[in-house]
This record gives sequence, C-alpha cells and structure tokens, in this order.
Amino acid sequence: QSLSLLQRRGPPVAKNDGKDAEQAWLKAKQRKGALVERVRDAKDLRGLNNGANLTDFKKPSDFLLAENNVLTFAEVKSVQSGTSFAFSNIKQKQKTTALSLAAKGMGFLYVFYIFSYGRGQWFTMDGSKFAQINSEGRASAKFEELTCIQI
Repeated sequence: QSLSLLQRRGPPVAKNDGKDAEQAWLKAKQRKGALVERVRDAKDLRGLNNGANLTDFKKPSDFLLAENNVLTFAEVKSVQSGTSFAFSNIKQKQKTTALSLAAKGMGFLYVFYIFSYGRGQWFTMDGSKFAQINSEGRASAKFEELTCIQI
C-alpha cells in the first residue's frame, strides 16, 4: 500500500494487521537511505518452511534500524484510535526491552513508530517516554504526548 494512501484520513480500515503500516514505514526508511534489518517472526519462519508450525523465540522488536549514526530497536505499530496508543498493543518482550534500556539511561535506543488511522499521522515514542508513562500506572499514551513525525 502506498504511503499516501496509508496516511489519508478516512474510515477505519476493515482489518488492521499492522502489515500496511510496516510496509509504508519500511519503504520510507529505505528511500531515505537507512539500513533496516527485519527480525524474522513466526509467520516468516512458517513461510520459509512450507507452512510447518515452528516454535519461535520472542523478539525485542520487529526491526533494527541504523540511521543518523545510531542503531535502534524499531517497533512499528498501527491503531485505529485518533486519541491514544494503548500499551496492550505492545508484546511483553518489547515492553521488557524498552523498559530495561530506559532503566539504564538508554531509552532512546528503542523507538515505537505508531501510525494512527484515526488521525492519518505517524508518531514516535522512545523507551524513555514509554517508561515514564508506564511508571505513572497508565495503560496508554495520548497522541498529544508523543512526537508527530513525517516518515
């Protein structure tokens, strides 16, 4: 799906499996010359092994991103909401990795890239911001608290 179609405002998509946002993000980053390495997940492994149901280990993020002389864990998410990003969209290993980095003063090395279909906009939340909001006992972040970006 093209970036312009993904970013348009309009009715929610019928099924948001996250793949359209991932593809738009990946293409945009590659166009800008970033080095992006996808960490293979269970779906990828099944496809490579003729559909065999294989056990997979938990990943800290879907991508490693080398950009502006920094290597980061990059996790791409998309939500229907136009108001907030619910932390229930984050897998346990992703939470643990982001919080561990933040606790060591390196939260900037984990970045959630979040596309809001409700707003037609991209946002980022690094591990430090996630840790701060999480420590307040909150289950989501308002988009106004996050950094709106053009990808």
